[in-house]
Amino acid sequence: MARILIVDDNEEIAHLVSIILGRNGYDVEIALDGDECIEKLNSFRPDLILMDYFMPGKDGVKVSKIIKSDERFRNIPIILFTIMSVEEGLHEAVEEAGAVDYIQKPFDIEKMLEKVKRALSAAPLPAN
Repeated sequence: MARILIVDDNEEIAHLVSIILGRNGYDVEIALDGDECIEKLNSFRPDLILMDYFMPGKDGVKVSKIIKSDERFRNIPIILFTIMSVEEGLHEAVEEAGAVDYIQKPFDIEKMLEKVKRALSAAPLPAN
């Protein structure tokens, strides 16, 4: 069972995504900000991180850079949740964060599940 960490300062969205993923067979944890995300990585080793781009404090790009700079976590794929559009620099933001993909809010559940599945199937196997 794949493990997914949801990072979103909107508790309702985080809870909704958690329910959807849980019902689809994923083991899910929630972090409500960037600092909690980094903290949780020490106890919950996810196979994928779904992270909000816009968060107070450390935004999704800052948190992603911290994660990618840590050898223990750099291979965990990250998908950004965002309200940004392509015209607002969405692709550049995803690239800057080192994310593998993005999910635009409001999101389509089927598209989200498809992107999650794709990211997990492309992720490197963890070292034993």
